[in-house]
Amino acid sequence: MESTLSVRRVWLVGLCFAVLGMVPTFLRVHIETLRILPAVLRSLDASGLPIPDTLAWSSGLVRWISVTGSVALLSRTALLAVVYLLLLAIALRTAFPSFASLLSNRAALLRLAALVVAWLGIELLVVLGSGWASDRSTQGLMLLCSVLCVTSALLWSEDGGAGWFLRGKRISIWAMTRLISGGIACGLTGALVLQFTGYDFGAALYRFMFDFPTVFVPPGGARALADLNPRGWLTFVGISLAIAAAGSFCWASLWTAIVAPAQGYHQRIRALAAALVPLSLVTLLGVWLFYGLIIGRMDYERILLRMAEREQIPFGAAGTDTVLLPLSDGKTRVARIPFQTIVGFPNEPGVTYKVEQYLRARRFQTTLARPLFVHLHDVRSMDWDPVRSLEVDRLCIERAPRLQFVQLMVETLSNCAVTPEAKRYLDWLDARSRPFRQSQRACQTMGDLYARFGEERKAQEWYERGEIPEKMRRNASPAGRIVGRILWNGQPAEGVRVGVIGWENALPFTRNRPGSDRQVLLARPFDWRVVAGVVATDASGRFEFPSLPYGEYVLLLRVEARRLPPVPGVAQVDGLPSVVKVGAPVTDIGTIRVRETARRPRRPGGAI
Repeated sequence: MESTLSVRRVWLVGLCFAVLGMVPTFLRVHIETLRILPAVLRSLDASGLPIPDTLAWSSGLVRWISVTGSVALLSRTALLAVVYLLLLAIALRTAFPSFASLLSNRAALLRLAALVVAWLGIELLVVLGSGWASDRSTQGLMLLCSVLCVTSALLWSEDGGAGWFLRGKRISIWAMTRLISGGIACGLTGALVLQFTGYDFGAALYRFMFDFPTVFVPPGGARALADLNPRGWLTFVGISLAIAAAGSFCWASLWTAIVAPAQGYHQRIRALAAALVPLSLVTLLGVWLFYGLIIGRMDYERILLRMAEREQIPFGAAGTDTVLLPLSDGKTRVARIPFQTIVGFPNEPGVTYKVEQYLRARRFQTTLARPLFVHLHDVRSMDWDPVRSLEVDRLCIERAPRLQFVQLMVETLSNCAVTPEAKRYLDWLDARSRPFRQSQRACQTMGDLYARFGEERKAQEWYERGEIPEKMRRNASPAGRIVGRILWNGQPAEGVRVGVIGWENALPFTRNRPGSDRQVLLARPFDWRVVAGVVATDASGRFEFPSLPYGEYVLLLRVEARRLPPVPGVAQVDGLPSVVKVGAPVTDIGTIRVRETARRPRRPGGAI
């Protein structure tokens, strides 16, 4: 390394600090990964869900993390010791014009040896005091490094006031100011750069871009961790290392420009300019990224209410629909569906469009992604539209991966009509999950889904992959149709929406309790996600449900509340069966007759 202060020397010291400064940051990231990744992998298996590529950890990446994590704690501590010794050596070397001046000063050599011995002794005490906990010992070493850098700046600089520190007689105010400033700069190098910048700022940014692992409870009841995905982890590592490298370079170059001996003020000014220019650029870039990216695009500390005010999205219900459900004793129950999602937004096409555009403008990387996706899913659930609900699940899995939406996609595929549109999403899930290792339950789930959709070959492929016993495998299910007709006040009813739901899924809605027919059911928007599909009656009042696997279903009638208010006894329904058994290509349920009792007869309008 050069003995004179130059731009090349300033940047070379900064580059050395940048390379070495990434090592502690990477070790901290890796320690946190080792702490949580095994639980994440176990939870993914325990969920029993097919894991797509955005959530699946490749075997190569897991193997690499495991192999590097198998290095003993003592070896990692030794690596940190070597890194910090190199940082200390670079700091000491920067403060001297040449090694010859150090070697010729016996007192300086003795003090340097004593400092190294003390450094190693305190390091051992820190490690032993932390109980050999990797993260605690790492933080202790980082703090110790900053203190020793300050000490080295005050003890070993030979420019100006060095003679006074080595029992000389000459005192220089400029040297004192420069040495103190150099000590502060090097303290920031150790404390801010190595401890706080790379890992902690990277972790904070990860919270903005991706959710930290959250508790996920699959249908089996086993608690699990989800949402730690490989893309988010790699982004986290890259951001942490980039911040550590940039911060280390800036502060180490500033430390060199302040502390290293110079032959004149002009040389010192050039060195300071060489250090301050990249520091200014990094600072400006950081401010721009913080306000433009974190606050502007990722909505840092922006609540949903503020987002709604900015996008002019109202709160409250936009309307109400009335649903007639058959009870097991032949009576009819009235349900009410308010057009409002669980987050408070109304179910309106304009609001849905604004939410979708808001997510796309932020590339789905925003702290509000989860509630906005919940709103979109509730909208599709209230509309009884499983295909568009599958589209919401796909978008979330691809752009903002969450295991909860994998569960919702599997649930929708298990309940919806087996149409070609729905099968495309099953094929998408198959393509995104097949290249990765899947649990036995996940293989059985995919096999059951393909058997439900009548794909015998693909179902057997997944059964064979999971080594599922023959008695637990399902045969390909044939599909049938439900046809019928609705008369409203004796006239053909056009535009009445007829929904179909599996009998088991309909039990919470149709279970007959005392007084059920005299109460209005108000279910959450999320509860309507199990509706298999919806069709509207034509001008003659006829409807037809295609592509329903053989089984038992319940029919639901839905109209606008302004046509049929949701009050008990508002209508008398005859011919609406409590259970429809589909066991043939065509199942005709005959004519359903609805007669209004609370108001004068009127033809119902189409529902939104």
